[in-house]
Amino acid sequence: MSCDFGGPLLPPSYWRERLASIMRQSHLSHTQIQTVHRLYLHIDAFEAAARAHDEEIRKERERAAAANAPAVAAAGQAAKSQGA
Repeated sequence: MSCDFGGPLLPPSYWRERLASIMRQSHLSHTQIQTVHRLYLHIDAFEAAARAHDEEIRKERERAAAANAPAVAAAGQAAKSQGA
C-alpha cells in the first residue's frame, strides 16, 4: 500500500471503497469474505501506524521548538541590548 517514499500509493479511502464495491457486487465465498475482512484490518493498521508516526513527528517538533525557545529568547535579548 505504500510507495518507496513511505506514503500511500492510493489513499486508504480508495481501498475501502474498492472493497465495499467488491462486497456489494460479488457473491463471495466464506474464504473470500474473510480475506476482504483481513484487508480491512490491514488498512486499519496502516492508518493507525500513519497516525502514530504523525503524532511522533509532531511531538518531536514540539520538543525541538521548546528546546530552541530559550536560545531564541536569548538571541532576541542580545539583539535588543546591542541595538540600544
